[in-house]
Amino acid sequence: MIHIKIFLRVVILCCLLVLISNCGSYNTKSTFFQAKVQQGDMQGALEAIDKNKFLGKSRNQLLYLLEKGKLAYLSGDYTLSNELFNKADEFIESNKRAVGNQILGVLLNPQKETYKGEDFEKVAIHYYKALNYMFLSKYDEAIVEAKRISLQLQKINEKYPEGKKNRYTDDAFAHTLQGLLYEASGDINNAFIAYRNSVDLYLKNEGTYIGVSIPNQLSQDLLRTADIMGFTDELERYQKLLNITYSPSKKSNGGEAIFFWENGLAPYKDQTYYTFTILPGNQVGFLTIINEELSLNLPLPIPTGGNSNSDLDIFNVAFPKYVSRTSVYNNAKVIADSISYPFELTQNYEEIAFKTLKDRTLREIGKLALRLGTKKISEYIVKKQNSDIGAILGLFNALSEGADTRNWQSLPSKIFYSRIPLKKGENNLNIQLNQDQETSTSQTILLEGTGSIQFQNINTPEVSNVTY
Repeated sequence: MIHIKIFLRVVILCCLLVLISNCGSYNTKSTFFQAKVQQGDMQGALEAIDKNKFLGKSRNQLLYLLEKGKLAYLSGDYTLSNELFNKADEFIESNKRAVGNQILGVLLNPQKETYKGEDFEKVAIHYYKALNYMFLSKYDEAIVEAKRISLQLQKINEKYPEGKKNRYTDDAFAHTLQGLLYEASGDINNAFIAYRNSVDLYLKNEGTYIGVSIPNQLSQDLLRTADIMGFTDELERYQKLLNITYSPSKKSNGGEAIFFWENGLAPYKDQTYYTFTILPGNQVGFLTIINEELSLNLPLPIPTGGNSNSDLDIFNVAFPKYVSRTSVYNNAKVIADSISYPFELTQNYEEIAFKTLKDRTLREIGKLALRLGTKKISEYIVKKQNSDIGAILGLFNALSEGADTRNWQSLPSKIFYSRIPLKKGENNLNIQLNQDQETSTSQTILLEGTGSIQFQNINTPEVSNVTY
């Protein structure tokens, strides 16, 4: 009896330790560096990343590289940013996993596993590497990274069975980015092909793809490059498909500025619960796990002791969910020589995040059921030997149950772009960021018109529905 009491005390202590260790999502554990980002203190945010104990754990190495790589990008240190993203890319390619962490993830909580990144996060690495190279005027390297976006998506989806692939199978913005980079390097033919690939992806999806409608600028760029190359048939065909008439505009002698505006922050992960019912079997030992929402009906070989009433059970299993963050700014424009050029949406990471997580949820029912079954098997076996200890183990299983709430939180919610003609010499560009019809913020950027294409970035990570 003494040994049992000691054992119960140890188990209760373990329950309390698990409860403490599971307190707080990754979002709550990253509030300090996120607050620095909101304040525009990127150097302070970089220092906070290095001091974050959660990100310092080996199982969170990829997350550390992603967050720090993005913050280096925001601070304008494009070389450091690419060094970090290259390491993240290598980490993913090596498919590093810790066996001990995997076991803990199955038995206790998936947040104990090595973080391998969401599918779209693996793709976003190449977008930022492309931008870093672009701002370093290394266009050939930038084009390679932009191409890797589509290749990475293809590689990811090939490993999933038919009927369980991601809806995010290609990236229209990646093709658009390729087109812009080809144009900047003087390759109009390949620019046309890239723009056409992007437009075709939109048209294939009735004009809207993953929360983005076909940008007018993209349509104009496709028609313009077709005209420059003398592709008359293609020019006429796409004018009909897009229902627009192309009118050549006078080429600006100062070149052009292409602005990318990254607005808000991607949604963060919290957790939700799915309710499961266990229907008891007979002495031979099969329990049936049922969840109507997930269309799950799974028999598991668990000894029930032949008691068909006492083993009836209803319990919850945790799974991650995304929570949106409201951006402070909702639209923007560039004013040059009294002419207004609106920013157009070209990438919607919020929509991509929600859709890819839903696809993953449907694919990972089996893994979820394995964790569930492992816990329940241990609970039933122990309960058969000692009901008190079985009850304590049930409590431990309940307390240790949790979802993996890690995700790349410094990604933007949405990306917009605008293309502005420049005059030769100095250009005074006014960027107007609008919160609503009455509230706006503006900033002035001076650019020298050189006759070539220049790339600029604007970042407004501020969100309004969180406090730090």
